Amino acid sequence: MNVDPGLQLDLFGALQRRLALVVGTVGAALLLAYWVAMALPNYYLSSATIFVEPQAINQKLVESGVAPYDLSYRLSLMTSEILSRPRLSRVIDEFSLYPDESKTMLREEVIDLMRTHIQVVPVEQAIQETSNRSRRDSPGLNTFMVAFTHKNPRTAAAVAQKLANDFVQEHIEERVGMTRKSLEFIENEVDRLTGELDKVQDQITRVKNANSGRLPEDQNSNQRMLDRTLSEMREGHRVLDAARSNKAFWDTQVMSAAAISDPRDDASPVRRMQILELQLAEYRARGFTERHPDVVRAKQEITEVRSQVEALEDEAAEDRTPTIAQQNAEAQRERSALEVEMAAKEVERLRGAADIIEKRLADTPKVAEQLNRLEGLDRQLRDNVKLFSQRQLQAKVQVDVERRQLGEQFRILEQAFPAPTPSSPNRLLIIVMGLLVGLAFGVGAAVLMEATDSSFRSTRDAQGTLAIPVLAAIPDIVLESDRSASRRKAFRQLVAAGVVVAFCLLGGAVTYTFVNGLPGWLAAIVEGEVDPAAAAGDET
Repeated sequence: MNVDPGLQLDLFGALQRRLALVVGTVGAALLLAYWVAMALPNYYLSSATIFVEPQAINQKLVESGVAPYDLSYRLSLMTSEILSRPRLSRVIDEFSLYPDESKTMLREEVIDLMRTHIQVVPVEQAIQETSNRSRRDSPGLNTFMVAFTHKNPRTAAAVAQKLANDFVQEHIEERVGMTRKSLEFIENEVDRLTGELDKVQDQITRVKNANSGRLPEDQNSNQRMLDRTLSEMREGHRVLDAARSNKAFWDTQVMSAAAISDPRDDASPVRRMQILELQLAEYRARGFTERHPDVVRAKQEITEVRSQVEALEDEAAEDRTPTIAQQNAEAQRERSALEVEMAAKEVERLRGAADIIEKRLADTPKVAEQLNRLEGLDRQLRDNVKLFSQRQLQAKVQVDVERRQLGEQFRILEQAFPAPTPSSPNRLLIIVMGLLVGLAFGVGAAVLMEATDSSFRSTRDAQGTLAIPVLAAIPDIVLESDRSASRRKAFRQLVAAGVVVAFCLLGGAVTYTFVNGLPGWLAAIVEGEVDPAAAAGDET
């Protein structure tokens, strides 16, 4: 005879035999899940929806003073500001939140707990997640939701509305503050540029005052004055030469009139002086300068001869009385000497004037370079002042637009209201999970106990274990007394199970009432605000 070794398990039969264990395990798990679900506190989620309205004025007329960032980026910035510790601490104190937690936790821990109950979610993301349309065809709504979860629905609504109002106010303050800062910066820049422009203009004025006559616009007039002065100086030299020649002539006439010696005698001092004067005039006429050797030699010899002539004149003056011719010659010689002196002074004056004008012309390029640098800086500063003045006017308009809330603004689209039903916990899900866990544990326990039970339940089990043929099998003999005892045992078990179920149901209800208070409809009935029949009908 062939015997099949190993474990032979009849799952369906095992479940039938261990049905009480499976049902008991499932019931216990179900009741435990029910009690746990009823013992968890209710949390109510309230939310306020905020809509981002675009600028009310055409962007082509007035550009926004705030850069248009992505909504998610802006929300992250404002969320960080609104959910900061100081702000949330003020909200906790204002609404007396988390009184029990504050007794055992630090304020920082309470704030971190509150942050877990706050949600700031763009509505557009929720639409895109549930829509089958592509991102290109998404509605692109600039809407987001501010939600808060709390045990009290009214508190949850009040806090959610408070946070939404904070978002609106923060958005206004952010935009107005940013445009004001931009305006202040531009005004400070205009003042700074204006001050620098005044300094440059003062420098230009000082340079022009300090260099009067050396300015670039004076160059043409200076050049004409120099040409005229040089022409007058040439004329003065000609007059001076003529005066000197005239003086030499009258000197000769005075000597001749004195009749000191024979004028025809070339060896006489007078004749010699005449010849030297003529040679000197000839040298000058030929263009010799005063430093030419011939001119210098002639002057020296004239000086020596003149001293001899003057000595002779003095001797002659002592011996004789001057004639009318001599007196006339002396007068003409003195007049010619005065003309020479005046002509020499005029030439010297013209030379000084020419030197001054030449110095002005030489200094003009340096002054022009300095003025060009300052005037270039002046033009640049004027352009910058004009540009920033235009931006200042634009910034003032932008500040006025934001102050009057005509720019982009947050508007509360839906106010927060107390939630009629709790958002968590999901008691049905907890009970279903308890049912599934109990079923899994019950089936597992039944299979485990069936696998460890070595008793025979059929002829096949006996034959397979003992490896001998079974000749006969005696069925169970059940008497009426056994049936009565079985019925009494089943009744006791049913009563015990009923008592346990009732106790668990009642305990769960009491726990729910202790943790969360009476349900809303029941509390309304107790307070007499709702008709019990109507409430029962609504509940049904």
